[in-house]
Parts: sequence; C-alpha cells; structure tokens
Amino acid sequence: MRTLGEQSAVAPVSAEAYVGRVEAGQRVEVGFDLSGKVTAILKREGETFMQGEDLARLDTDRLEARKSELSAQVARAKASLRLAESSLARALGLKKSGNISDQALDEAYQRRDAAVAEHRVVLAQLNTIDVELQKSVLTAPFDGVVIDRISDVGRTAVVGLPILLLEQTGEPEIKVNVPLAKAERLQTGQPVRIFHRDGHFDAPITRVNLSITNRRVSEVYIKPDSGDLIPGELVQVELGQLQSEQGIWVPTTALTEFGRGLWSVYLAQPNANGQAVIEKAVVQIRRVRGDLALIGSGLTEAQIPHIVREATHRIVEGQHVQLEPASQLSQAH
Repeated sequence: MRTLGEQSAVAPVSAEAYVGRVEAGQRVEVGFDLSGKVTAILKREGETFMQGEDLARLDTDRLEARKSELSAQVARAKASLRLAESSLARALGLKKSGNISDQALDEAYQRRDAAVAEHRVVLAQLNTIDVELQKSVLTAPFDGVVIDRISDVGRTAVVGLPILLLEQTGEPEIKVNVPLAKAERLQTGQPVRIFHRDGHFDAPITRVNLSITNRRVSEVYIKPDSGDLIPGELVQVELGQLQSEQGIWVPTTALTEFGRGLWSVYLAQPNANGQAVIEKAVVQIRRVRGDLALIGSGLTEAQIPHIVREATHRIVEGQHVQLEPASQLSQAH
C-alpha cells in the first residue's frame, strides 16, 4: 500500500464545512419468521430487486403434506356438519308433532354445535399452514440492492437468523456530525449546500438529533434530490458563516471511520531497522472535494508524508511493514 510521501502539501480553505456520509434510506438484515431448510436464494450481491419480489425460499414439503391432511379433515368436518344440521332439522320436525323428547332435541343441538366448532378448528389449522407457506418465501420489503449474502442454500434457517443484507435505493439521505452548539441553531427545512464530486447542489435539513449522551457532536440529516448519490460516499456540507482554515488534502481512500463521528488514518512510521510500524491517528475532516478530503487537525507536519493512502483494510495498528521507495511515493508490503 502507498503512503503520501513528499507530494502532500498544506492547502488553505475558506469555508466552514463538515463531512457527511451518504446513507441509504433503509439498511436491514432480513430473514425468515419460521425455521426450515433454505432451498433457494434468488439474489446475489449487487443485484437489485423490487418491493414484493421473491428473495429466498424454504423447503415446504412438510407444510404441503400437512396442508393435504388438513384439507381432508376440513372435508370430513363439512360432512359431519351437514349430517348434524340434517339431524337437527328432523328433530325439530318431530318436536312439532310431539314425537321427540326435549332431551333428544337438546342432544341434536349439541351435535350440531360440536360439528360447527370442529369445522372452525380445522379451518383455522388450515389457515395457519397457508400463513406458514407464505412465510416460507422471503419477499423484498422495499426497492433496493443486495449488499451481502449471509446464508447459503442447504442451511437450516432459524427464526431471526439473517439471510440477506439489503439496502434501499432511490431514497438516500446525508448524515453529518456537527458540534452541538452549531446543531442547536439549525432548523428543519433549512437549505444547506452539498458538494458532491465535481459539482454542488442545495438540499433541506430533515431532522436534527441533539444528542444528550455525547456532547461533542450531534447528528444532522439532509434529504437530497440528487439521484447519483451512492451510499457510503463522503460529501461536503457547508453550514453557517465562512471562516479561514488550514489543512492537508489526502485521498478519501486513506480514511477509516473511527466512531462517534470521528475519522482516522494509518501512518507507516519508519524505524531504525529500515522498516515501518503501522500507527493510527484520529483526525478531523474539514471538507471533501471529489476523491480528496481536507484534514484540519490531528496530525503533525512530520507525520503527513507517512499517511497510508489506500488498502487500509489490509493493515492493523502495530503491524511491521517494509518500505520500498517508488518515485515520490513509498510502497509498503
């Protein structure tokens, strides 16, 4: 992986800006509401789907057999109910002529009521099987794209076990962390300017989460109309008055999310053995322009050339790497 080397330079900026992340309207893990063997997963990573489309299926042989059994029981219960109603009708006819006792008539009513109850029971059981058959097919809750396939065909699904990770398309939003004092002055519906790739657009604030557990930052959500935003992208959000700042431009591939609205970079710090040790530094991002982000604080000038610029997922803090100079860049293996 590469470090910045001597090519980086401090660059002035002149706007109060914050880094936001594009997020999907919904991002959920979906699974079945009942247990069973997975017989089909119909979508793979990166494939899109429409709301209501089938995504996966369970084995339904047992349910189909039980449904056939209950269908037969329903037919038998209907026959018993018809017989009980006929017997009651005859008993009522005999009652008019006085040829049947009150006890015999009561027994005819009871047989009819028992047949009605039995018919309702088997119908309810059959409806339960129909519901379970419907739940044996996992359908899409919204229009979206498959982010990850968590389970495989042949595996026994357990209630609550996720099968796919889904992300909604068409309704992205931007989340930006700003200081609480600044967030308190923002209002829903207030337009802000978003810088995305080589252009910019205005979008309204939809909600502000004034955190009471973390006084350092609050979450501000913005609803963009732009249709070319990709979840996970970094954008620049400009709020309030302009002010003068200094910073260092680095590729966005050098950034990793640290948590609580903070970001970090990895440093390949040379040692006396001609190697380098990987260190992590928490930084503050001022703005994003295309594939570059401006770091406003968190690094000394001496650390800047040692920032790892890409493939940060392949390294961990404390790892020893070998540096090989390449032009103005260093190559770490």
